[in-house]
Amino acid sequence: MNGKHDPASGLTGMPMTRRSMLAISAASAAAACATSEAVGGSTPIARTEKGKLQGERLGNVNRFLGIRYAQPINGANRFAPPKPVDAWSGVREALRYADNAPQQAADPTGGSPVTPAFDPPDYVTSGDDCLALNVWAPANTDRRLPVMVWLHGGGWTSGSGSCAIYDGQNLASRGDVVVVTINHRLGASGLTDFSRVLGGAFSDSDNLSVKDMIAALEWVRDNIQAFGGDPDLVTIFGESGGGWKVNTLLGSPAAKGLFHRAIVESGPLTRFHSHEDADEIARSVLESLGITPETADKLNSISFEDVLAAEAAVMSGAPMSFQAPGFPTGFWPVLNDTLLPEHVYDPEAVASSLDVPLMVGQTGTEFTLFMLGDKAAYSQTEAQLEQRVAGMFGAENATRILATYRRDFPDYDPSGLWFRIFSDYAMGALSSEVLDQRSISGAAAVYAYRFNWQTPIEDGKLYSPHTIEIPFVFDNVRTEAGQVMTGGGAEAAMLGKTVSEAWVTFARTGRPGNSALPDWPEYTTESRASMHLNVTSDVKPYMDADMVELFHTMLWSRAGVN
Repeated sequence: MNGKHDPASGLTGMPMTRRSMLAISAASAAAACATSEAVGGSTPIARTEKGKLQGERLGNVNRFLGIRYAQPINGANRFAPPKPVDAWSGVREALRYADNAPQQAADPTGGSPVTPAFDPPDYVTSGDDCLALNVWAPANTDRRLPVMVWLHGGGWTSGSGSCAIYDGQNLASRGDVVVVTINHRLGASGLTDFSRVLGGAFSDSDNLSVKDMIAALEWVRDNIQAFGGDPDLVTIFGESGGGWKVNTLLGSPAAKGLFHRAIVESGPLTRFHSHEDADEIARSVLESLGITPETADKLNSISFEDVLAAEAAVMSGAPMSFQAPGFPTGFWPVLNDTLLPEHVYDPEAVASSLDVPLMVGQTGTEFTLFMLGDKAAYSQTEAQLEQRVAGMFGAENATRILATYRRDFPDYDPSGLWFRIFSDYAMGALSSEVLDQRSISGAAAVYAYRFNWQTPIEDGKLYSPHTIEIPFVFDNVRTEAGQVMTGGGAEAAMLGKTVSEAWVTFARTGRPGNSALPDWPEYTTESRASMHLNVTSDVKPYMDADMVELFHTMLWSRAGVN
C-alpha cells in the first residue's frame, strides 16, 4: 500500500454559517467568470478566476495539464500552508504535467510487474513546482457535468497524478464526466508537523499534504465550471494511499462541502497520528537536518533534496509492518483541533462524513503484489498452506479459517487461498471497519465491492492484486499502461466499460451500477452485501462475518489499538 505503483455546509438541518455563505458567494463569483471558448474551433481555452489557460483537444476531450493551484513550495513556502497563485494576463499554456512532489527516487516496495504502468512521462521529475492538477473534460458540452477528482496512490510518501494509468482521456471521452488528477506534498515535505516542536512561524506546518488537497478542491469549486464541470457534484476517489486520503478528507471539517461523493479503493484508514508520535518524527527530521529550535529559520533555505535525505533517515526506522498495515507509521496525518479533530472512524464515523454517499472496496488478493520476494508463497501445497495459516493466525484458529475459505472459494488453489486469507486479514478487516462504522441510521448510503478479476500477466500468479482495478475504473485496459497490468483483450476491455460506467453512475447519482450488473444493494452490517466484480458479477458478503470478527481482533491487537 505504500508503493510508488500504488500506486461548505454542515449536515442537513444545521444552520448556515457566515463562512458557508462566504464560500457560496465565492463559488458564485467564480462561476460568473468561468467560461470556456475555442481558438480556431480546435484549441480549447478555459477562463479561470486567475487567468486564461490553453489546453489541447484530443478527439472529443479537452485536456489541460499542469494547472497550478498553489505556489511552489520553495523558500518560506517549504513548511507553510499552500499559497494561492497570482493572477496573470494573456493566455498561459497548460500542455505539460508539472513536477511530481519531492519523493524518494527508488520505489519503496522494490518494484513489481505493474510498476511501468505508473510511470509519468519522461520529462516529469520531482521538484518544488508541484502543487498542480490536470483536467480532462468532454468538448462542446452544453451542461454541467459531474466531476471526479482522483487522489493518487503511493501511501503518504510517493506517487503522482501524472501516472500513465491515471490518464483521464478515456473516462472523460464518455461525455458525461470531468476528470481531475492532483499532486500534493508527500512524506517529510507534506507531513512533518513542527507546530508544537517549533511553533512561531511554523505553527501551521501540520498536515500540509491534507491542506494541499483541500486547496486543490477549493480550486475545483471555484474554477471547474470553466471546463464544463459542476462544482456542486464532485466525487473524490483514490486507490491505496489515495484511499487513505479520501478517508482523511472525510474526517476533515475543513473539507466539508468541497465534495459530495467518495470512493475508497484498497485504502482503508481509521486513525491519525497522536501529537506525541508526530512530535517525535519532527524532532528526528530536525536532527537529520542539523537544525535546532534556535536555528529553525534555516528551514526556509533548505532544498527539497535536503528534506528527502532527512525523510529517508526517518523512514528507515519506521517501516510499515505487514502485521498491522494501514495504521499510523512514519509520515502520516496528525490530529489537529480544527483540521482533523478526531479519528475518522474510531470509535465511530465522524460527523463530517455522514452525509456523503460512500463506496468502499478492494481487490481479491491484494498482497500478491507485495510478497513477490516470497517465491514459495506462489506455489504452495495444501500442507504448506495449512502451515502458513497456523503460523500466522495460530493453530487454534487455522481449522475454521481454512474451512471457511475452502467453502467460499472452491476454485482457488492453495496459493490463491493464502493470498485471499491474508488480504482479508490485512486489509479486509480495516475496510469492514470503515463500512460498519458508516452503516448507521441517518447516514448517507454506503456501498461495497470486491474486484475479483484475475490478471493473466506473470502466468496468472498475481491473481487479483493490489492496483488491478485501476485500469478498469479509468477504462484504460487497452492503453499501453493498461496492457501492462491486464494483458489487454476483449474480456478485460468489456469489464472496463462496465466498471467505469458503474463508478461514473455513482458520481452522478450516489449509487453505483449499470445494466450489465446485478442490482447493487446498500451495505449493512447485517447483510454485508457487496458487489463481487468479475466477468460475471454477483452479490455476496464482503467477507464472512466470523472472519471479520477474528481478523479485526487480531489486527487491532497487533497494531496496539484498544
